[in-house]
Parts: sequence; C-alpha cells; structure tokens
Amino acid sequence: MKYVVKVYDAVLYGMAGVAAFLMAAMMVVITLDVILRNLGYQSSAHFFTFTEYALLIVPCMGAPWLAREKGHIYVEILLMSMSERMRARFTMLIGLICIAVCLVIAWYGFDVALRDYLQNEKDVRSLDMPRWMIVVWIPLSFLMMAVEFARFLWRREDFLTPLSELSST
Repeated sequence: MKYVVKVYDAVLYGMAGVAAFLMAAMMVVITLDVILRNLGYQSSAHFFTFTEYALLIVPCMGAPWLAREKGHIYVEILLMSMSERMRARFTMLIGLICIAVCLVIAWYGFDVALRDYLQNEKDVRSLDMPRWMIVVWIPLSFLMMAVEFARFLWRREDFLTPLSELSST
C-alpha cells in the first residue's frame, strides 16, 4: 500500500510541476508572440494553439495538488455562524458532495476520452492532435480531486481550514 501512495503522490506532485512549467512556457510564448508582432514579423500559429491547450491542461494538472494544499476557494460566512458540531456535519456534507461531483465528472470525462480514442477523433487547429490526448486530463484531474477529498474525510480532517491556520494554532 505504501508503494501505491508513493506512486500516487509522485503523480500528483508531477502534475503540479507540469502545470507550473506550462504556465511559465505560456508566459514565454505569449511574450515572444507579442515581440515578434511588434517587430513586424509573423508569429507562429502554433503559439496560439499551444496556449489554448495549456489553458485547459494547467487547471487540470494543478487542481488535485491545490485540493491537497487546501488552496481551493470557499465562502465561510455561513460556516462562521454555525455551532462547532453543526459546522463539522456541514463540512462532512460538503466533502461528500465534492466527492460525488468529482466522480460524476470523472466518469463522463473518461467516457468522452475513451470514445475520442476509439473513434480516432482529431482536434484540427494549426496541428492535428488526437482529441483524447487533450481531454484525458479532465477525468484524471477530477478523479484525483475526489481521492483528495476522500482522504480529508477519512482522516476526519477539516479541509476547509487553510493549512496556514492549522500551523498557527
């Protein structure tokens, strides 16, 4: 089981690293595109395509890590008005809803990616890309977010309390 956890953690942190790299690469590509245009040169059509793909892939790659680090956004005004016991129950309910929504999206996402693969669908832009390679990150991301929310519930950890608040108390 420890091996599975190590592999899972490596995938999660690897995906976050790829997301960070793609964000930096997008910055470089967009800057290069602007510089080339301002100098009167024609920029590559691949720049725009790369940026479009990266804008889909970056959130998918980074979201599971963000969930683990409790970096997601939520409105706590309702929770602040609840008793400690009610807040714990409500947090559990929110966690279960998060898991359910993530699993439903992952299920349908895997279905779409599998159909795209089996039907050899292509995304035709400045380059022809197998569509499953673009959309497979969506179900993977949501499945891993479901795992992260399940880990919080299994450990009875309050996933709505930021890590910064936990270390200061």
